[in-house]
Amino acid sequence: MTREELFKLHEDMCCAALDLMKKKNADYAGSGSDPFANFRRAEALGVCSTEQAFLVRMTDKMSRLSSFAAKGKLVVEDESVHDTLQDLINYSVLLSAYIRSNAK
Repeated sequence: MTREELFKLHEDMCCAALDLMKKKNADYAGSGSDPFANFRRAEALGVCSTEQAFLVRMTDKMSRLSSFAAKGKLVVEDESVHDTLQDLINYSVLLSAYIRSNAK
């Protein structure tokens, strides 16, 4: 892979991740204006802090990638490794946005 191909892959993945985030955020956060609503629910239920809720989801994805690395395949076929990586991109952006929104 050339550097230009890498940059194009990065651009394509981030564009696709943004599209996916818009769809999933509508499903998980609901019709309200709080894009972090589903993560805040974990704190409201006394499960963990909102920040930890992001990390739990990211850890789920890392565990899935770890299984893929060990086995070379995934059993659940409707979510590819690429999908899992897109989710990690989105959780990273969401956590960054949450931290920034609370720093104001």
